[in-house]
Amino acid sequence: MKKIAIVCDSSVSFTPEEIKHFDVKIAPLTVMNNNHAYIDEVTITKEEVNNLLRNKERVTTSQPSIGFMMELFESMVDENYDHVFVLSIGTALSGSYPSFQQAVNESGLQNTTVINTHTITGPVQQAVRGIREYNERGESIETIQAMLDKIFSDTISYVYPETLDQVVLSGRMSKTAQKIASLLRVKPMLYLENKGVSIEKRSIGRTDRKAFQALVDDMITYHVKPETHDLYLLESEGMAVLESCRDYLFEKLGTFKYYIIPLPAAVATHAGLGTIAIQWAPKY
Repeated sequence: MKKIAIVCDSSVSFTPEEIKHFDVKIAPLTVMNNNHAYIDEVTITKEEVNNLLRNKERVTTSQPSIGFMMELFESMVDENYDHVFVLSIGTALSGSYPSFQQAVNESGLQNTTVINTHTITGPVQQAVRGIREYNERGESIETIQAMLDKIFSDTISYVYPETLDQVVLSGRMSKTAQKIASLLRVKPMLYLENKGVSIEKRSIGRTDRKAFQALVDDMITYHVKPETHDLYLLESEGMAVLESCRDYLFEKLGTFKYYIIPLPAAVATHAGLGTIAIQWAPKY
């Protein structure tokens, strides 16, 4: 078995126990509020971010500090890793990827692959699990890289906000569009397509059931089945809706292996409280 290190940013949303179990090094994102910078999951928790959102405050996130990245990678130089995988939040969501590349190059860390995952959270967790399992089986670095490419080339993320308030505050929707949506009593299903460059509108409906059916239709189109894919279900104080969505998907498509994860600050600050997200990732 090779000595492999894995680096992720905090949007991977692992628990402290999972970080220890999978031996993952975390580069925390920066959370901004009232011109004050917090370190995600270090000097501000998900619960504290939620409280700010509950008070309708403007909260944003940005990439991990380059200084922290440099310190992290420099501390790894003498560890003699056979390989280091850096799994960055997708470029459609953050500028972390080029910063990771810069920090790796300047630190002198060798045998390192920096990956633009094109996604966030669930598929990144799937990749971490895959790396550790493949390494335990004695697979080559090339085989592990092929597995990672398979995961990150076959995933779509869906975001279903409870209200549009935070979407407007984050600048992703105009107040005029919010007003029209409110008058029509509709809610959008947003999505980040496979290797997409931006978050787009997938569907608009008046009921949760119509939104869930649009998700089912896509999963059928992309051949997402319990035998071939796992699901990652994310929520920020939206567990009841998330469970309804899960049950609807399972009724229509069968029972998937799934994980329930807290929505990371990188998504919650744009979509708001009550938001759920659904992601699929191919089995490894």
